[in-house]
Amino acid sequence: MPQIVELSTTTETFEQAQMLARLMVESQLAACVQITGPIQSVYRWQGAVCEATEFRCVAKSTQSCIERLMALVDERHPYDVPELLVVEVVGCSPAYAQWIVEQLGE
Repeated sequence: MPQIVELSTTTETFEQAQMLARLMVESQLAACVQITGPIQSVYRWQGAVCEATEFRCVAKSTQSCIERLMALVDERHPYDVPELLVVEVVGCSPAYAQWIVEQLGE
């Protein structure tokens, strides 16, 4: 079974998150994307401490798709430097893993 991974990113608006989520799923590089928020982020940008309300997207994918998925999100993301964090899933039900693989056409 392929290695299941999650890619997370954040956006400024729900509409941006929804656009990226649809793009990831329609491209068959993510089986599903969960959008949560609003969340409050505190970060340093260009030397200043900033605060922003954001929405988090968590995409379910496989290791074999992750480079293409990251490139797609990076290309279409409205931020100059988007969060693109990949986490390997250490446990997953076989049925759910199989569903992910099927959605990606693997």
